[in-house]
Parts: sequence; structure tokens; C-alpha cells
Amino acid sequence: MEQYFPQGIATNSVFCNREAERAAIKDSIESHEHIVLIAPRRYGKTSLITQVLKENNFPGVCIDLFFVLTQTEVTKTIAENISKVISDLLPKTKSACQKLIESVSAFNPKLTINVFGQKVEIRTKQTTEKTISELLLVLDQVSQKAQKPCVVVFDEFQQIGELKENHAIEAAIRHAVERSSQVSYIFCGSKRHLLNEMFSDRSRPLYHLCDLMTVNRIETASYQKFLNKMAKNKWGALLEDDIISEILHLTEHHPYYVNALCRRLWRNKEMITLMDVRNSWDHYVTQQGAWIADDLSRLTLNRKKVITALAYQSTNEPQGQSFSERTGLTPSGIKKVLMDLSKLDIIYQNETGYYHVLDPAVSYFIRKNS
Repeated sequence: MEQYFPQGIATNSVFCNREAERAAIKDSIESHEHIVLIAPRRYGKTSLITQVLKENNFPGVCIDLFFVLTQTEVTKTIAENISKVISDLLPKTKSACQKLIESVSAFNPKLTINVFGQKVEIRTKQTTEKTISELLLVLDQVSQKAQKPCVVVFDEFQQIGELKENHAIEAAIRHAVERSSQVSYIFCGSKRHLLNEMFSDRSRPLYHLCDLMTVNRIETASYQKFLNKMAKNKWGALLEDDIISEILHLTEHHPYYVNALCRRLWRNKEMITLMDVRNSWDHYVTQQGAWIADDLSRLTLNRKKVITALAYQSTNEPQGQSFSERTGLTPSGIKKVLMDLSKLDIIYQNETGYYHVLDPAVSYFIRKNS
């Protein structure tokens, strides 16, 4: 069965748009510059980076830090992944490979690099933050010797900021990044306030180390072109404009939910109708209802009041009289709740200054059940 809207990483023909972001990331990599990529969860950050690496044949590795709980685990995760990308950079012949490894090892006597065929294993007895810096610098040296630029992606990087040794680890990473000439770094994550603190706080080691890139929702014109292409492949005809409008209205252009809804719609053997769209969305949100209700139940009463008001109507004047009356809260109370909900990535403020509930399924659930 052909997969039009994958649940996991989307690349190649099922990857939608992001042309400006792809071009910007490509230029940064080719210029050996570094990026901090910020977007809410399920906006397609991993798909975007994977697509850029694939379409430009950039050697690279994605280091997922979501599950690291200690500095030792950070070091181990980095070592394992750096070993993998070094293996990809090595020459194909055994003699050339051995020569390159020996030339690099001379720079780092504390690191032992063993070659088994085309596999590389980096070992070190150290568990300090200095080891992290050495591991990353070894990769840059190999990349220089092999004359192949490469990319290191730190995914869910905000987890580093929650560790006890966060400043030491951040300083070690900065030390390596500033001295790298062939390796480009992409730091990405979903907890925006934590990443902003790490890269915009003058007291933090990573202050202004990278260019900032934010990933927003995909615009209507791009989705219209993409959905029609998929409809032509599936049913041999284009979608009616009101069907595309309803898909985007219900999902609020959220990439994860556009895929989730369309994945269900594209199971139809016949061309979908407006009623198909509405029924599929209602059924999907109902299925997720237990999870949504559980998340909402964990919120304080004031947070529930604000998120309920925003689910019905977004606002660019949250401290105005109208919104205050709708929530029953004072302007100062609303301000505090908005800050709390923003830090939790439950709401967001768009480029025009309007506050919205981040998750369209949550908004729909509230409107249907409150």
C-alpha cells in the first residue's frame, strides 16, 4: 500500500515544501556555519533536516539526546554516534583508511581508535566534559583529512540544559564548535523557552553561538499544491478547493495533524467529500480524547480558563477587557497564565501577535465538549 502521508519521517516525494528552510540550512552547511532550529513538537524538524541531508548527500549524524539523564550518558551517546559518522567518512581502501586514522590519532593521544573493516570505535576512559570536546574535534580532524564536510545534529538538545552539569557540557560543546572548520552543527529541540535560554542568555556558554531558525506552519498555497499532487496520484483528479480549505481549517495547518487527517482520508477508494473530512477529523479527535482529557485535567483552573477561551477565539489583546471578561481573570493574572502556558508549549503567539492553542486537536476537543 502506497504511503502518502507517513506517520514518521517524511522525505522525497512525500515531503511537503519547506523550500526556504531547506535552502537556508543547505547554505549554512556549505558555509560551515551553525544553526539552532526551534519549533514545537511534531512540526517536522527531523523530516526537514533528513531531507536536506539526503537531497544534498551531506554525510551526517543525528544524536538524539531525549533520553540522556547524566553527563556520562551524554558522553557515551556522542561517542557512539561520532564513531558512526567517522566510519562513513573513511576511505574505501584499508591502507588509506589506516593512514587517515593514524594521522588523526596523533592529535588525541587519550583517544583510542580501532579499525575493523570500515567500522570505527572511539574509546576513552574519561567521563569528563573535556571528552565531549575531544570527541567532536576528532570528527572535525577526520572530516578535514577526508576532505568531506559533514553535519552533526543534536536533537532534543534542550535536555542538556536540564542536567546538573549543563554549563560544563555546554562549554565543552562550544569549545569544539568554535574550533571546527569542516563540521556544521544543528541544535534543535521542541521546548522553545529552554533553547532560548541556552542560546540567548549572556551567562550561558552557548550564548549567540549559532544563527536562529524557527520552523513555522506551512502556508495554504504550498499545501494546496501538495495535496492536489497526492490526490492526483490516488484518485486521478484534483481536490475541490473547499475540501482543501476544510482540511487546513480543522488542522490549523499543523504539519502533524495535516498528515494524521490525510492519512485517514487517503484510505478511501473514492474521491473524498467535505463530509468525509469532517467525519474523519471528529473520529480522530474522539479517539485521542482520553489522552487530551488527561492532559487538560493536569492544568490549574486558571490555565483551563485561558486555554478554553483561546480554543474558542484567538486574541492579540489578552489583557484587554473582552478577554478578561471571557476568562474571569484580571489582566495580571492572564499575563502570568500566558507565560506559564507558553513555557509548557500549550499555546503560542504567531507572527501577527495572536495567541492560539498550539494543538488543534485540543482546541476541537474543548469546543466539542465544554
